[in-house]
Amino acid sequence: MEPTYSMPAEQAAEALMASMKLNGIDRLWFTSGTELAFFQEVPVKHQALGRPAPRIMTMTHENAALSAAMGETMITGKPSATAAHVECGMINAGGSIHNADRGHYPVLMMSGYPPSAETGSVPGARDAGIQWYQQIRDQGELVRQYMRWDHKLAAYDNPGTVITRAVQVMLSEPQGPAYLAVPREAAMRPMDGAKFPLLGQLPPARKSVADAAQLRQAAKWLLEAQRPMICASRVGRDPSTVPALVELAETLGAQVMADGYRVNIPADHPLAFSGGPMSGPPQDVDCFLILDMLVPWAMTMYQPGSNVRIITLATDPIHRMTTIYEYPSDLAVSGDAGASIPLLLEEVRSAMTAEQRERCRQRAERLSAEGRQRRQVATKAAEDERGKGHITAQWLSHQVGQTLDPDTIIVNELVNTSLFNRTRPGTQFNAGGSSLGWAGPAAVGAKVAAPDRQIVCCSGDGSWMFGNPQVVTWASKFHKAPVLFIISNNRGYSTGTTQVLRSYPEGYAARAQDVTGGWFDPCPNYSGEAAASGAYGEKVTDPEQVGPAIQRGLQAVREGAPAVLDMWLPKHVTGEL
Repeated sequence: MEPTYSMPAEQAAEALMASMKLNGIDRLWFTSGTELAFFQEVPVKHQALGRPAPRIMTMTHENAALSAAMGETMITGKPSATAAHVECGMINAGGSIHNADRGHYPVLMMSGYPPSAETGSVPGARDAGIQWYQQIRDQGELVRQYMRWDHKLAAYDNPGTVITRAVQVMLSEPQGPAYLAVPREAAMRPMDGAKFPLLGQLPPARKSVADAAQLRQAAKWLLEAQRPMICASRVGRDPSTVPALVELAETLGAQVMADGYRVNIPADHPLAFSGGPMSGPPQDVDCFLILDMLVPWAMTMYQPGSNVRIITLATDPIHRMTTIYEYPSDLAVSGDAGASIPLLLEEVRSAMTAEQRERCRQRAERLSAEGRQRRQVATKAAEDERGKGHITAQWLSHQVGQTLDPDTIIVNELVNTSLFNRTRPGTQFNAGGSSLGWAGPAAVGAKVAAPDRQIVCCSGDGSWMFGNPQVVTWASKFHKAPVLFIISNNRGYSTGTTQVLRSYPEGYAARAQDVTGGWFDPCPNYSGEAAASGAYGEKVTDPEQVGPAIQRGLQAVREGAPAVLDMWLPKHVTGEL
């Protein structure tokens, strides 16, 4: 066992921040507040004295800060952290808190807690009138249901241990965010040195693997099936697990239907099922292997028959975090999907008869041929879109896939990804949650974490506005993390347009083609705003210029400037330009 870490410390905040750095948190995505001065003082002091502390990453809005922290940790696999101003800053983080939870990001959210000690009584006590306004009963109550762990730092706590414990829980499966409220008096409490354990003494729980008997049963059902299908979501969170999943699919002759959260199978693999879960699986599937996937299909599109066997494999195969969950399962297998797939593959191979091997081989050949044909048709359809005289979502998707090199990382949100052609694990990401505004700041965090990689953000225009575009382009430039942002601009929210027509297909709004409340036309000048902030900005309306515009944006990024391409698509629902 590693020895307890000892260090000089005059204030609790010094042990707090040293523990963050020593436990793998390299950056603190920080939005300032009257009670957070210790977060700014300690890194400067520790740098001068050669002591550990995370780097302060200045952010000008809490929602963007939390999304950027998620972008960092999705690239590094290490924990990250944010700091926000009392409960007001936490509320500003808004929907990003949901994404941190549902996307399983190990981010330590911290907010200052307004001092309540009487003026002059202790270091950090009340000294400004606003601190009386900022008192609420329980700050953690605002975010508790989204957190894996939460705590309010007390004056009697060992601050270094508190951080180690938070990181231990965040990094244990199912991973996710933690919250720490930091009262100013507790942070500024005088100390005479500090001693605390690190992750060597409080290690995260190791990933569990599935029970061998259950995997044997799963293998038996998969081999008996005439048309097995694999549904995958978070498997690709660890890129090293993707080859085993591909091998399992090829061995079984099973297509893989993924939700786009990560690259679970190369996009050009002939067994990759196009369309995703919302398109519904083929009707003749008789056995599903669902790997760490919350929504394997849309209930409105597909209902499995009584003859269909369903195997779910995940750390939490019953998805406890979702209160009402009615997706059926015949075999719920508890274990990390990525770590368990190689074991399942072994069970399949050892149980496979010669007849089953041949049937799987023939099925793999047939489905692969269909997959190659389907991809050729999709590519041809996208090429045909060029002649329409305006940019379409499919043509833009095709051009993104054709223009970007295979190692480029795409961070995407609510755009057509069908032809992005991400063939390498770890090169495509979406939030994993449903709150808009994640992709832009997450791309900045990803670029900070991987400065030598080319990072491209593909976002809908509604998502772009939700992400605080002025904050995002400023942060991209300020942190020397230039990203190419490609905006699919159709001047409307799908929630306020297509969803209205879906809910009232024969209604007055549908007959009048009037979805006021879902449109925002005329829209902001996204490229002009970017240019005013020192980024490269360009509005693109000609389909012939999509690829060249992407190249111009990439050149601007190579020269150190963020770039915003406003791709002008037909208006949502009406198709007007």
